Amino acid sequence: MDEEGNDRTARRLTVAQKLDHLLRLRSGPGEDGRPSYKKIAAEIAAQSGETFSSVYLWQLHRGERTNPTLRHLCAMAEYFGVPVSYFTEDDVARRMIDEAVLAGRELDQAMAEAGVSAVYFRGDLAALSPEGKRMAADLIRQLRELEQCARKSPRP
Repeated sequence: MDEEGNDRTARRLTVAQKLDHLLRLRSGPGEDGRPSYKKIAAEIAAQSGETFSSVYLWQLHRGERTNPTLRHLCAMAEYFGVPVSYFTEDDVARRMIDEAVLAGRELDQAMAEAGVSAVYFRGDLAALSPEGKRMAADLIRQLRELEQCARKSPRP
C-alpha cells in the first residue's frame, strides 16, 4: 500500500499489456487480424542481432512468459522506438500510452470535423506515432481552413 492507501501492485502494467499497446500502435495486423509474430520477431532479430522467435514474442504478448531478459527488452524497445524504461517502469509506460490515446482522440476529432469517414483512411492513420497523429490532425485542420478561405474569396 502507498501513502494514500492504494494497492499499487493491483495497478501495475504487465509486459503483455505494454507489448500489446506497442503492437496495436506500431504493427499492422496480419490477414487474421492479429499481429504477424513471425514477421515482427524476424524484424526485431535482424535489427538487434538477438535471437528472437515468433513463439517467444507470442508468449510475451499472451502473458505466458512474464520475465523477459534485459537483452530482449532492449531489442523490443529499439524496434518499437521506446526507451527500455517503457518495459521496466510503469510510470513511463503510462505516460506514453496516455499520450498515444490523447493524440488518437485529437486526430479522430479533426477527422470528424473534416467529415472524414473512410474506415481505411482511419486505419492507416491509427498506425502513426502520437507525434504523427498530431501532425495529421494539424494538416487536416489547415486543409479545412484553406478550403473555407477559397470558398469565401471571389474568383476572378
